[in-house]
Amino acid sequence: MKKTILLMLTLLAGCSEPSNQPLLYTVKQNKFSIQVPAKGELFAAKATVINAPISRSGSQVLAWLAPEYAFVKQGEIIAKFDGEVMTKNKEAKLNELNMTLQDIQDKSGQLNKELTSINKDITLVGEEKTFADKFAIDDERILSKLEILESMQDSQYLGTKQEYLEWKEGNFSESSSGEMSLLEMKKNQHQTNLNMLKDSLSKLEIKAPHDGMIVYQSNWRGEKSRPGQMYWPGQKIAELPDIQEMKIKLFVAEKEAIDLTKGAPVNFLLNADVSKSFKGTVESISTYPSSIERGDPQKFFEVIVTLEKQQPSMFVPGRKVTATIIIQPPEEKLIVPLQAVFSKNNEQFVWLYTQGKFKKAPVQLGQTSLSHAVIEQGLTSGQEISLVERGES
Repeated sequence: MKKTILLMLTLLAGCSEPSNQPLLYTVKQNKFSIQVPAKGELFAAKATVINAPISRSGSQVLAWLAPEYAFVKQGEIIAKFDGEVMTKNKEAKLNELNMTLQDIQDKSGQLNKELTSINKDITLVGEEKTFADKFAIDDERILSKLEILESMQDSQYLGTKQEYLEWKEGNFSESSSGEMSLLEMKKNQHQTNLNMLKDSLSKLEIKAPHDGMIVYQSNWRGEKSRPGQMYWPGQKIAELPDIQEMKIKLFVAEKEAIDLTKGAPVNFLLNADVSKSFKGTVESISTYPSSIERGDPQKFFEVIVTLEKQQPSMFVPGRKVTATIIIQPPEEKLIVPLQAVFSKNNEQFVWLYTQGKFKKAPVQLGQTSLSHAVIEQGLTSGQEISLVERGES
């Protein structure tokens, strides 16, 4: 019983004693480097874009698409669009054209018949008038004045009738020409629509313009092209990249984009095979960060990387990569954790621990990473500093 009480008192005494050991960091020379992580994918520097065919019939449904990453030869069919609606429209327009041609034929026959009848009347009246003028007798010894007057009236009437028939013929020719022109215009309209449909039907099959590997296009949701989707004329479906010249498109988080510069070396791994490491160089950096996913407020800088060595057998468009951009290569420098550096009134300082006391010591910082900072002035190797906020003691 006494031993139990003594053990409990000893445990209580140990728990009641607070630990006064401060959280310290010993300043020393270490290898310091700044590396920015990034993720992205391979893409071809040059590629032939495959678009939906230009058609006035509006959007079209993709019926078939060659498998992604398949190698195709020039002239091979790589995509087909559904032409059922256009085929039905073509048949309808062809029927309308044939009906219009029949109307033109019927109207032409009717007009020719009426024109022939008018011309016959003109000829007949002309002959009658000629006969009346030729054999008119105005001798009062033979005919009475009344008969002579009647003969003159007949000749005048025939002349007037001839003039009327000639006017009727001219007016009929003009009106019939207008009717035929209207029918011809209708025929041309149907023919134009029919030609457009024939042209659109001829473009339903897309053939490879050259040898290459087909890579599908992704939309803003990251969904790739697939049969059954609607495509507007000219919309991008896929591309045939030149895999002899590949590059990398990397996305660097805005908060991690520290001192990004052109020419910075890049190390990267293919996510499909992490056993090998490859090298590249930063070619360009986007001016402003932007979102890469809809609804995601996080923004990224787009970084284009030129590869040190091309390897067509491994570098395939669309393959994901994980990369590290080397901003500052490893060098021996005096570094401290960023959590040990404090700021007040635009002055950086640390809490220096000497002879059991803490003293505020101003420091001048050099380059910084996400976790550490280079000390240019204010500390020497071997000194100890606090990792937490302190006060003068």
